[in-house]
Amino acid sequence: MKYKLGIRGSVIILFLGLYLGSLILLNFFFVTKQQETTSAFRQLKLDTALASLSYKTEADSLQARNLLNQFRESLAATQMIQKEAQIYSAVFLFLLMIISVFIFIFIFYIITRPLKVLQLATARIREGDFTVDLPETGIREIRELKQSFNSMSRELDKTQQKLLKAEKEMIWKELSRILAHEIKNPLTPIQLSVQRLEEKFETDTAKFQSIFPEAVSIINQEIDNLQNLARSFSNFARSIEPDFRTFNPTPVLEDIIKSYHHHSRINLNVKQQILIRFDPTHFYQVITNILQNAIDASRPEDVITIEIDATENNSIIRIIDRGSGIAPAEINKIFEPYFTRKKKGTGLGLALVNKLVSVNDAKIQVRSEAGRGSCFELQMDWKDENIDY
Repeated sequence: MKYKLGIRGSVIILFLGLYLGSLILLNFFFVTKQQETTSAFRQLKLDTALASLSYKTEADSLQARNLLNQFRESLAATQMIQKEAQIYSAVFLFLLMIISVFIFIFIFYIITRPLKVLQLATARIREGDFTVDLPETGIREIRELKQSFNSMSRELDKTQQKLLKAEKEMIWKELSRILAHEIKNPLTPIQLSVQRLEEKFETDTAKFQSIFPEAVSIINQEIDNLQNLARSFSNFARSIEPDFRTFNPTPVLEDIIKSYHHHSRINLNVKQQILIRFDPTHFYQVITNILQNAIDASRPEDVITIEIDATENNSIIRIIDRGSGIAPAEINKIFEPYFTRKKKGTGLGLALVNKLVSVNDAKIQVRSEAGRGSCFELQMDWKDENIDY
């Protein structure tokens, strides 16, 4: 297997070669100067010359002075050689430092320029553009990094396509489940009315005649609600913006209660007449979902109360039951999609309630105690306007 030298190995070898070469040159320079100094002192032969003098004549004294002058000249030359060596060494080391800095800057540029390209490419990935493809050039490490990045980008692009497909399927499945759940609420009063008509038709014809108009009215009302639901879900794919209307909720609540009063005990307590600004179809969905949950949690003999009230700033509708209640650990989960304690529940009813309340600029709060019942409180801004609906 052929080994390719990487950036780290190249840098280490480069600096080792540079500094080892510099040390060799410095050593050669100092050795040469030392040899010159030694040669100068050897040529002087001061000891031999002084030993041959008797110092008895004036010529000997003159010779001794000349020898001392030569020694001083040689010493001065040696000092100059040392200073010259120091100067050359300082200059050489300074040049070595400058060369090292330029090499470092060059290597830093080689490394950081591709990293800047990678940074910009990563920013495009973060923005959702997975079609980024970098040219696989540069030093070995950078080239391998770009190859890994391109591979990751291609995998992310494939994963995004799969996720988009799965998300579309999930959205349609969720819409189907929500629609099925919402259709079930109007179907319950229709089924009960039809069953009641069948029962009276077979057992009490006179009673059948008296309840027939009311049953037909309930069935027609729930059919209208089904049509509104179908229209609402048709529009949901395009926009979830509510169609705001300002209206008195009391008649609407009375009509809803009428659909359930044959099999549930529901009281309407109007503490104060109010106006609300809400999408009527959304309002129907919110109330029927909460009311159906209250019925499911209650016994047949339990009374469910719907209160209409107001504070200084808010219009309030409360739905209060005396059913099984909600455990404290589950209070924060009940509005999550697919969370349910019912054996046949979808877990979408209260999730849809929360969503519809939010888009209608309202709030919903829950107070509950396990075994003693729950209170769902719908809060809307107080409206003092003309009634639209």
